Amino acid sequence: MPAPSVLVVDDQPINVQLLKRKLEREGIRITAAYTGLEALEFVQKEKPDLILLDVMMPDMDGIEVCQRLQANEETRGIPVIFITARTNKESKLEGLNVGAVDYITKPIDLDETLARVQTQLRFVQINRQLVELTRRLEESRKAATIGAVTQGIAHNLNNLLGVVIGYLDLVKAYYDKPEQVRKNVQHVEDAVGRIVSIIKQLSTLVVKSRPPFIKAGLQRLLEGGVARFHHDYRLTAPVTIDNPLGDLMIDTN
Repeated sequence: MPAPSVLVVDDQPINVQLLKRKLEREGIRITAAYTGLEALEFVQKEKPDLILLDVMMPDMDGIEVCQRLQANEETRGIPVIFITARTNKESKLEGLNVGAVDYITKPIDLDETLARVQTQLRFVQINRQLVELTRRLEESRKAATIGAVTQGIAHNLNNLLGVVIGYLDLVKAYYDKPEQVRKNVQHVEDAVGRIVSIIKQLSTLVVKSRPPFIKAGLQRLLEGGVARFHHDYRLTAPVTIDNPLGDLMIDTN
């Protein structure tokens, strides 16, 4: 699996270097842009998994950059974390209202930033897996088999539980900051909602799917089952089939 990619957009090179050094140590591929226009040009060529976007920049600020990203169907799905020196509630709400998924206040706490970046990258991975899971669920309805998607469901649930645990760790780390606690608890609630959604999809599959029946000979089915049993359990002793019904044709899936 390729390393996740993050675009850091900040007109202050020192901020870019600090973030680059911290995130690259964790195996995250970093690309830098120093203006809003440069960031938009890069995103058109190569879609990063996540954007860390400074709000206060000359010529084109982060708010406008985010609005342009949201206006483009191809870039709308890229999550944006705002980096801002503004700490008032109105400024933070403005960023969230234009499409940002989170915000980090300056001066930057590198450990907290890493935690938030890793959490959003998990969401990116989960969203992609959910798209694939939905596709496989649709296919499985047609093929009427749950086994084909069991592994994908378990994988997604485990990842979502990892997200829940990550945000709970942030809640514990910043328990004395009510605003951050509320925000992280909301993220936990969102992740739990996705878990519920997966379970509902699985329930729909179980209830609505009706495996189609075909005609098959009983003797052939028994012989195939024995062969599979030998293979799976590496048996060396012979197995004798006592089937007085012979190759009776039965309906089976």
